[in-house]
Amino acid sequence: MTAATIPSPPGLPLLGHLLEMNRDMPGFLDRTARELGGLSRLRMGPMSMILVADPQLVHEMLVKRPQDFAKSWRTTRLLQGHVGDGLLTREGTEHRRHRRIMLPTLHTQRIARYGEIMTAEARRLLDGWPDGARIDVVEEMTQLTLRIVGASLFTVDDDGDEVFAAVHDFVDSLNAYLLSFGILPTWLPTRTHRWRRASVARMDTIAYDLIRRRRESGADSADLLSMLINAKDAEGGPQLTDAEIRDELLTMFFAGHETSATALTWACYELARHPEIADRLRAELVEVLGDREPTMADLGRLPYLDQVVKETLRRWAPVFLLDRSPVAPTELGGYAVKPGDILFFSPYVVHLDPEYWPEPHEFRPERFADGAQPGREAFLPFGDGPRLCVGNRFAEAEIALVLATLVPRVRLELPAGHTLKLQGQATIRPAGGLPMTVRR
Repeated sequence: MTAATIPSPPGLPLLGHLLEMNRDMPGFLDRTARELGGLSRLRMGPMSMILVADPQLVHEMLVKRPQDFAKSWRTTRLLQGHVGDGLLTREGTEHRRHRRIMLPTLHTQRIARYGEIMTAEARRLLDGWPDGARIDVVEEMTQLTLRIVGASLFTVDDDGDEVFAAVHDFVDSLNAYLLSFGILPTWLPTRTHRWRRASVARMDTIAYDLIRRRRESGADSADLLSMLINAKDAEGGPQLTDAEIRDELLTMFFAGHETSATALTWACYELARHPEIADRLRAELVEVLGDREPTMADLGRLPYLDQVVKETLRRWAPVFLLDRSPVAPTELGGYAVKPGDILFFSPYVVHLDPEYWPEPHEFRPERFADGAQPGREAFLPFGDGPRLCVGNRFAEAEIALVLATLVPRVRLELPAGHTLKLQGQATIRPAGGLPMTVRR
């Protein structure tokens, strides 16, 4: 077989599947995967991409043959203008060097030190919610996780409102650019391109100022910024330049809060839809914690909380789309693929495969009871293989500790007749936000 025989759903002349992707990308990809199987070809205007939906084939790309597939030119082009050459875009030996330098600051022992910050910021958020308040959970969780990242990884304190506002704008502009698929040349003065340039320039000023002030002070705050400035490669590589540090800072500001914010948003949504699950979780938390704040040491004694977190990550995978491109002509799933082909996959789609997850659209934490789950190829909320997200443990601990702080103290209610519409960007979020009412 050849790449030309890869099945494709019906589409429009010239536009292909672009309108359906813009209208409901998560639903369209899920339907296409169930109807056409492991591989299918989609067209967005002049651009063609191959959806890899079979968990075994995704596992083959990420884990069994990672040397045969690299990040696609599309991902590199879309992200580099924002985050530069950080972990998200680097390849080969440079990716491995940066990963070696980044991992120590996100090691389990260091994450334990961040636990107090996570619970303190969650309690501060909670204290700002009066009984009966109407809140947008998307916005609240975004601000919460941004403050956690700022306080724990960069030591941005209460005076960092300018930083938080700039990061918020930076992430929003990146999401808008991702939705455009980068089809139009960047020199065109579109609203998205102008927004992109302005938000990146603002973040450049902030990032280089953070780096300069930390270097001048000589302070070691035991955070990511200090570690990046002082890091020495265990294999003798050079220290990071200011430009490399800037790229990793912006990468972590982007990836380090949006995925957790999205997962927490969906956890609140599912607990509101399933009060029996919320009541069971609340009972476990009260039994183990009483009325005190949770700590990292408590997480091992909260099995149902762990199940709720994992099921949230399954049902609403934080990272929506990832891709690869063959580095040389090869085969995948019996089809020929070549350099320049964009093979993209979605953890969201993989996690809805009924062969691995019966009734996959249902929210059932007990799927993960007693450590049960299908093979690793069907559960990849943070990717897999050599490019597994370095912040996965940080994110899981953050989600668990925030829920353990909020759930015993408040019940969040969806408005009557609420309808959900999904928007696929870097993550899957409720389009237009998620309004909820606070009940103490």
